[in-house]
Amino acid sequence: MATSNASALGASGSASSSSPLPEGPLSEGSKGPDVQRLQAVLIQLGYLSGKADGDFGPKTKQALTRFQRDWRLTQDGGYGPRTRAALLKALVPVKKPPVVSKPSRNQASRGGVAIDAIVLHHTGTNSARVDLATLRWVRGNNRVSSHYLVGPDGTVYQLVPDSMTAWHAGRSSLHGDTEPSVNARSIGIEITNDGTGQTPFTEAQYRALEQLVPYLARRYWVPKENILGHRDVAPGRKTDPADNFDWARVRRAVDAAV
Repeated sequence: MATSNASALGASGSASSSSPLPEGPLSEGSKGPDVQRLQAVLIQLGYLSGKADGDFGPKTKQALTRFQRDWRLTQDGGYGPRTRAALLKALVPVKKPPVVSKPSRNQASRGGVAIDAIVLHHTGTNSARVDLATLRWVRGNNRVSSHYLVGPDGTVYQLVPDSMTAWHAGRSSLHGDTEPSVNARSIGIEITNDGTGQTPFTEAQYRALEQLVPYLARRYWVPKENILGHRDVAPGRKTDPADNFDWARVRRAVDAAV
């Protein structure tokens, strides 16, 4: 649980005696109470079924390998410091922030493409009301949308379901790849801000993003290097979010969760 995991980590990141996980290392063939504790956590997280019998056999190794795959670790099926650190993070729930539904018709099927990127934008205005109207406006083929809009007061609006494509990235590429399209493979988050670089993004917006982005990153196992700004997927064409956006703050929140 979140409270016990937080208390298990001191300032140096070392484990206290209350940690649900052993120090390790452990590997196939290991036996005893430490293996039992590891298995109990894997069962809790849904990677292992059955009982924690204290015997590190093939099933425990397979469960760890699946966990390591999801968390983009070396898939060796062993239990060491990096796997332990990721398991501790996984035990802390990351919840989706409350959202206000404002459906937009500007959406399409993802066509079976998996979500593997998150793209942040500024809207170009300081009015969530204006931004909502723009992101829901339908006129011929001139349609734009995003999955989420974060207003100045921190309200998170959901316009397009995560399962659908929103039209937020335009002509763009992910690390040079244009197929599948960035729209088809990403979640788009618009942040109400005029984008001048002079208007601060609000504290309420940062608090909302510190919940929303880590939630999405873990929910869809988005690589950290794929959490980007519009300027990163459309260099030379776009400049959002503005230069005064505190990326470090958002990335710290992601690092704590994923």
